[in-house]
Amino acid sequence: MAKDQKAEIRRTEKLIDELREKISALEQQPHPDPAAIAALRQAVEGQEKKLEEDRLSLSTLEDVITENC
Repeated sequence: MAKDQKAEIRRTEKLIDELREKISALEQQPHPDPAAIAALRQAVEGQEKKLEEDRLSLSTLEDVITENC
């Protein structure tokens, strides 16, 4: 279970990086689309919250495993 959680965290981190790259690419265009940038930033915020929750969940899980082993 902990391995699955770690894999999910890595996927979320990768997605956040990809979204940030898209934001950067859009911002470098001559006429960037503010709505698209805002939507991507909102997606990043959502993924960062998910990442924080997943990390907390993993930490709790690892604590339980440590206590029981």
